Amino acid sequence: MKTFVISLSGDDVRRSFMRRQLDALGIDYEFFDAIRGSERIGDLRWYDDVSVHHLEGRSLRPGEVGCALSHTAAYAEIVKRSLPWALILEDDAVLHRDLPNVLSVIERGAGAQGQLISLSRCDAYLPWTKKHLFGAFAIVTPWLVKEGSIAQAVGYVISLKAAEAMVEINVPVKFPADSWGHYCGIVEFKGVIPTLTLVTQNVDLGSTTLESGKRQAFTPYSIKDLLLHGFTTYNSFGRFLKRSAKHLFGS
Repeated sequence: MKTFVISLSGDDVRRSFMRRQLDALGIDYEFFDAIRGSERIGDLRWYDDVSVHHLEGRSLRPGEVGCALSHTAAYAEIVKRSLPWALILEDDAVLHRDLPNVLSVIERGAGAQGQLISLSRCDAYLPWTKKHLFGAFAIVTPWLVKEGSIAQAVGYVISLKAAEAMVEINVPVKFPADSWGHYCGIVEFKGVIPTLTLVTQNVDLGSTTLESGKRQAFTPYSIKDLLLHGFTTYNSFGRFLKRSAKHLFGS
């Protein structure tokens, strides 16, 4: 399976970090130069702030815009090369030693019913859909996708069919790369469990999308957390209450 590592050109620290892992695992990969959002965010051809506010209730940061455009550009490359499956990684991904075996099983057909398979976060899923992959890992059908049960784009497998369906939807950018809920009804999702184990993020490398540059360690979301996030993000009344709380309490 071809692997694309999305990374800013010239970021030698992150590229070295990924190269060491991928070479050790024997994974076929290439670096895919990321797009700098700061160079595109002021151009209506690449960023639609009105739609972003309608869908997300806020403006996106330049790093988020660049991230979204970079992932979409990777989909275009998959379509251009007619790749049946591809693994997309961000350059702060921490890879489990069993990743090559899991990818092999997916390629042989375990992921045939899922066009986009999250390898990182899968916090809520339908238990009766569980199907063993390799070792401790299984593939499942996620639940509450729109609410963020598989949010994160650090590592996922995507089919050619999904890439073809997704390649033009988020240009200009209207939502972050990992807001998978906007693709519901267009793409069939799967997830790999246990959550946050097969592909995780190196928080010590910091974030290129957060203003602070700092990232806290990731933990699984509860059903309550997911429902609350969905309500305050995708429901107009929920967004109103969230804005009101920030105005009143400053948090």
